[in-house]
Amino acid sequence: MAEPLQEIRTRQRAGRPENNAARNRKPHERLVSYKVITLATLVRRTASIVYRRKLRLSQVEWSIVAIVGEHAPLSLNALADRMGLDKGQLSRGVAALVKRGLLNRGRRPAQRGIEITLTPRGARTYDKLIELALKRNEEMLASVSERNRQVLFDALDSLTGAARTMLKEVQD
Repeated sequence: MAEPLQEIRTRQRAGRPENNAARNRKPHERLVSYKVITLATLVRRTASIVYRRKLRLSQVEWSIVAIVGEHAPLSLNALADRMGLDKGQLSRGVAALVKRGLLNRGRRPAQRGIEITLTPRGARTYDKLIELALKRNEEMLASVSERNRQVLFDALDSLTGAARTMLKEVQD
């Protein structure tokens, strides 16, 4: 359980040892959410620059290609749920990718709505996107030992599970 700010300050005043980095952190810097969001923002910004330069895709477009590449066929609603975007913004991104020949948008067989899939050109773009992502991933993890990578991934899995539980509790 997280330590309340008042207890941290009381312990600091009492002269209990704490490493300098922890002592000098601002309260928000001790939040897991702050650390994860900061990391995610930096990774996303880097990815956006790389994918814009190498694949000529905007952030919304590369996200669509990545998700459709992993989960096709998808309805627009399912894609919106996975991306956390409203259907209007998503529709514009899908339309741009259809126009560029990266996505197919067609009627779902025996169901209402449309389904979205990659075209052969879109599949090649997806493959390049994944290749670039894996390269960036290795570059980012290069300074982390194999043992610490496993600890990191286990911790992220635990935090993700806890966050899903918390979300479910507040949604009920």
